[in-house]
Amino acid sequence: MIAKEKVAEEAATTEANALAVLAAKEMNATNGLATSTFLVCARMRPAFETELAEGGENFECVLKTTCTEEGAEEATVLLPKISLTGIPKIERSSFLFDHTFGPGATNDDIFAALGRPLVAKTFAGEVGVIFAYGQTGSGKTFTMSAIMDRVVTELFPSDGTAPRAVRFSYLEVLGSSVHDCLDASKLADVQIGEALDGRVLTRNLSSHDVDSAAALERLIEVAKSRRATAPTERNATSSRSHGVGILTVAQPGFAIDDVEAPRAGVLMVIDLAGSERAADSMGHDKKRMDETKAVNLSLMALKDCIRARTLASIAAAGEKVFVPYRRTKLTLLMKDVFDISCSRLCSTVVLSCVSPLAKDAPHTLNTLGYAAPLRVAVRTAPAGPMERDERDPALWAHEKAVTWLAATAKAPMHDAVDVSDGDGYVGLAGFDAEAVIPGMSGLELCRMAEAELHLRIKKQVPGKEGAALGARVHAALWMLICDAKTRRRRPNGNLVTEEEEAEEARKTEEAAAKKNALWKEREASLAAGSTLDAAASMASRM
Repeated sequence: MIAKEKVAEEAATTEANALAVLAAKEMNATNGLATSTFLVCARMRPAFETELAEGGENFECVLKTTCTEEGAEEATVLLPKISLTGIPKIERSSFLFDHTFGPGATNDDIFAALGRPLVAKTFAGEVGVIFAYGQTGSGKTFTMSAIMDRVVTELFPSDGTAPRAVRFSYLEVLGSSVHDCLDASKLADVQIGEALDGRVLTRNLSSHDVDSAAALERLIEVAKSRRATAPTERNATSSRSHGVGILTVAQPGFAIDDVEAPRAGVLMVIDLAGSERAADSMGHDKKRMDETKAVNLSLMALKDCIRARTLASIAAAGEKVFVPYRRTKLTLLMKDVFDISCSRLCSTVVLSCVSPLAKDAPHTLNTLGYAAPLRVAVRTAPAGPMERDERDPALWAHEKAVTWLAATAKAPMHDAVDVSDGDGYVGLAGFDAEAVIPGMSGLELCRMAEAELHLRIKKQVPGKEGAALGARVHAALWMLICDAKTRRRRPNGNLVTEEEEAEEARKTEEAAAKKNALWKEREASLAAGSTLDAAASMASRM
């Protein structure tokens, strides 16, 4: 039966197809710019000769099959079963992904389709995250290690290109504890929290500036050697923690901590702990059971965050989407990916790794069933046409984008560098907004890398003034983008105006005031009643 299945001819997704899918994802939001995108993929490791030689259930039953849906690829599990009447049958389960990599796909194929685009986005100052999910022994750590090795090559090319400033940290999340894998001398756990301005802060986590591929490779090997592992039935060195490698990459010619530089890009390479079902943990002791419970809870929280953030890209029809990224340490560390108000583009790759063997089919079905629903949101957009949001910069025509940029480029009086134009602001003499965004639409302006925007502005306004202006323009633009993402709509798709929001707020305050007055009246009545009862009781005793 398996041999008769029509298997896709290509074992790996091409880099061109991967870029096309990624571009489509970035245009997928129905309420403005898609500021956080998710690629959901599957990889089937090859069956080893030693496994096939054992016979029994050690045969391949997971395939990459053809798919009729555009922009999707299919993974199929063919599970032999015996019916109640004793008739053998094949139970087929198919799952759709953005990319599916068959057993013939190499690590180079995986990196070309998934890793290299993330590195390019990191170079542009964006946030990139890639993580692997699956049962122990499915190839997660093997895949993530290979991706990290190739990231090193991209960061420090051998063609003579001047490398950028790079900073590296590595931590492991083990339940509610977080440990630094690069500095064993630190006794205190790593603390992850939020600053008043919303930034994620880490305490007791070492950061290492690296200037060569060899230096970064040494740190990666140290981190790997210090991760928590334990033997399981399927893997003698199963990862019992989530390993998170964090690479911060500066813009060319700038140091990472340079206050005048555009923000550095961030790339997270995450090797999740192996998932386990209840049947797999029957032989565990209490400590191992607690670890399994913590791993499964964090994986469910990660799934909930991805689903909620995907929903946030759909016009919410007046309903606010809550993304529970504060539920676990791992999702809090990934806050930029999940926070709707994050002021830069984020891209995440979810790679589910599975074994092709029939004996692992229950695990495989569980893994694919976990990952596949993340590819699409579970709720549709409001019925009927939606009202156009004229305040959304992603919808602006070129002329409106130029007008906005020219107006925003005016500096407050105390930052004056040129003559006043008489309206309380100082015009930047010679500043040409058209030259900054020639022929570009609002969407193209929104998707422009922060470093590129800084560079174009500094061509006209050099020095610190240009750096400050670039930062101010970028911040103002992203405030509009985030406002558009969270702007309320009616169930029919119409926008809730500022006047309507103010009226709703006024009515809410009035209702609260009436309720408070009613409670005060009741309290006064109860107090008066208690006084009368006390007086009557005293009179009866006299």
